[in-house]
Amino acid sequence: MERRHLGGGRLDGAFMAVARHGTWRTRPGTRVALLTTAMTVASAGAAASFVAPEPGFTALRGGPWWLAALAVCFALTEGFTLHLRVRRGAHGMTVSEFPMVLGVLAFDPIAVIVVRAVAGGAGLFALRRQRGPKLAFNAALLAVQASVAVLVFHAVAPHALGATAGGLDRRDWLAAYLAMLTSDAVAAVLLTAVIALHDDPGEWRNLPATLRNSWQVAVTTTIALVGYSACIRNSWSVGLVAMVAVVLFLAYRAYAQLGNGNREVEQLYGFTRELEGIRDTDRLLLVALDRMRDLLRAASAEFDVPQSATGPLRRARLDGQGGEIHTELDYGAHPWLEPALAGGPVLEPGRMAVPVSLDGEPAAFIVADSFPDSGPFTAARLRLFQALADHAGTAIGRAVLNDRLRDEAADKLYVSLHDQLSGLPNRRYFHELLEAALARARAAGTGVAVVLLDLDRFKEINDALGHDTGDLLLCEVGERLRAHLQDRGVVARLGGDEFAVLIPTDGSTGAAVAAAAELASVVERTIRLGPLTLSARASIGVAAAPVHGDAAQTLIRHADVAMYAAKENRAGLRLYDPATDVNSRERLALIADLRAAVERADLLVAFQAKVDPRTGRVTGAEALCRWQHPTLGNIAPDVFIPLAEHSGLVRPLTLHVLEFALLRRAAWSRSGHDLTIAVNLSPNSLMDVELPETVERLLARTGNPPEALTLEITESTILADPAGSMATLERLQSLGVKLSIDDFGTGYSSLGRLRELPIHEVKIDKSFVQRSSIDHRDRAVVRSAIQLGHALDLKVVAEGVEDKATYDYLAQEGCDVVQGYYLSRPLTPDAFQAWLMAGVPTPAR
Repeated sequence: MERRHLGGGRLDGAFMAVARHGTWRTRPGTRVALLTTAMTVASAGAAASFVAPEPGFTALRGGPWWLAALAVCFALTEGFTLHLRVRRGAHGMTVSEFPMVLGVLAFDPIAVIVVRAVAGGAGLFALRRQRGPKLAFNAALLAVQASVAVLVFHAVAPHALGATAGGLDRRDWLAAYLAMLTSDAVAAVLLTAVIALHDDPGEWRNLPATLRNSWQVAVTTTIALVGYSACIRNSWSVGLVAMVAVVLFLAYRAYAQLGNGNREVEQLYGFTRELEGIRDTDRLLLVALDRMRDLLRAASAEFDVPQSATGPLRRARLDGQGGEIHTELDYGAHPWLEPALAGGPVLEPGRMAVPVSLDGEPAAFIVADSFPDSGPFTAARLRLFQALADHAGTAIGRAVLNDRLRDEAADKLYVSLHDQLSGLPNRRYFHELLEAALARARAAGTGVAVVLLDLDRFKEINDALGHDTGDLLLCEVGERLRAHLQDRGVVARLGGDEFAVLIPTDGSTGAAVAAAAELASVVERTIRLGPLTLSARASIGVAAAPVHGDAAQTLIRHADVAMYAAKENRAGLRLYDPATDVNSRERLALIADLRAAVERADLLVAFQAKVDPRTGRVTGAEALCRWQHPTLGNIAPDVFIPLAEHSGLVRPLTLHVLEFALLRRAAWSRSGHDLTIAVNLSPNSLMDVELPETVERLLARTGNPPEALTLEITESTILADPAGSMATLERLQSLGVKLSIDDFGTGYSSLGRLRELPIHEVKIDKSFVQRSSIDHRDRAVVRSAIQLGHALDLKVVAEGVEDKATYDYLAQEGCDVVQGYYLSRPLTPDAFQAWLMAGVPTPAR
């Protein structure tokens, strides 16, 4: 028996397809045609090498009749083929070794080559119905096998025809074995080559499995040699040899069928295992369709999924063209496919379809064009198809679920790293990108610039035009910055109207400032939002690595410091300057010490007397907070009060001073000194909605009447939140607490707002009071303030009285209350108590 591919697999129908890609030289059909031509030319050359002056035909009696019989044997053996499946190809097991052994032993080599090709081709044409390129290739393959066989045989055992009439020697046996085995191996290589050229380059991996079955050729060659030896001695023994050959063929066919059944089970198991190891959906579908074609011996396989109940089918098809899946939309399922999509299998002679469920939705696998060597599709193959489809459907459903989970995880990761409004990287992602850029810069010896941009007056746009317009403006600014940088940097939105930009530089601050200036010009171009035309302006801070630091957190903080400096000074763009960085390490340490001092109530409260200049009587005192640092000594209020405001300590600090002052004021009252007490409120205090309740509770607990307490506020405190501040002031006034405007005369709209505020007194700022006795302009301001306050029925207080001339002038102008170093410096609680008890005379006394 001899193994030979008969084209029942990859060559059936595929030759009729038109190649989708490439020139005529690279098309699969062209490559196979060139191989067929080369094989034909090689066979002709081999035959020509045996041309002799007087060729003979046969060493057997009967001459040409034996040659005709040999031709008939070659033709008939092509009709009795047992197909052995190897993936989608099929190797044919025939009994052609018998006439081939007879040919190489007893016939002229040229005659063997010609008869094998012509008679074998005729058998393929008449019995196997092969036509066209497939017939041409198989005929050329028969010629090549015959040529290799006679070349090897005559190379090992050269002799004249008829030398074997007396019997075969050992060299003849060896030559016959080598001839048959070599020709079979050459045929296997050529068959693998044509499959690889036409359809699947991966077919070469199956060549070793094909060559391992060479023992079958040795068995059939042995029977042929024994039969030939018997026929030489007794011609009637040819019938016995024929019977043995037929019995052997039938037995091996039964064995092969059993082996094919076992192989199907193994392939089904391998199919399941292979699908389990694939996680990518596209790869999984490709492997599933490819293995279905192999196992079901079909030319094409496809997977159809309806997009909706009435929508189109999405079809993924795998045929023989390059091992690629071709996808398409088919509007409306074919009538024959509808039962499969409804849940039932479909079996037709040329196609099968089985249903599967994909995420609860119907789908179907389809195979079409059964190979001739396998016959039409049967119920047994349909059952195998259903098993394959069930496994494939489960694997695809699992892969789809994994894809969905992976997509959801990717979406969540994207959301966590990007701003939802603009789609730009957010603060967290910007940190990561900056860290990576700094690492690259350190390795390359270059630099990185961090630019922070904060849009000016953005709140006004939101308030006047609405948040939708504000959002459009933010998106437009972010897109402008991104388009300007392209691949030269990264733009991120840190929140609100603040953007951050990362730009690689040469490490100099000049390059960083130049890049920031370009960004400023980009932002400041006119912006059209529908019918609106807006102009944006940004305050920009710049920090450059490695000059201003080489850590992401440090650079961002320094750029933030520079940006706020630009905003406060209305400078537009500022480069980070360590001298203006109030958030220094020493300042942070001082904040920590202040927090500890507030928690331990270590801050002191001093009292400065307030005197009626007309009578010299002490009418009250102002409570002033003092901090004696254990190592730095006295810390001025102008230093630690802003620290408290920026670090969230101002509320506990204010409550500490307020409670301490009220306790002292109650003690003075019990000793016969019925004074008022004034306490300063910080700018953030009026934003505390619980302040009125807290004041009321402290007054009740310390036993002080509300009118004994004066709360001093600055005009800037009210301007920060006019509506909220007014509500808090009105609630304090309803308690009976006195309200005073501190630093009066230094604000921008004091006179305009004065009549609207629920206040009881104004306190003229010391910058006007201290020079009022010698500067006529300051004197005019003080006189106007006193007259205005009295006209509005307000008490007028002057601070900063440091000499007798100023004191006398204020008394002359009718100022109600004065305070300053001329009267008394701020004193500790005990010292102030002693000062009161001693009755120290004031100038009026």
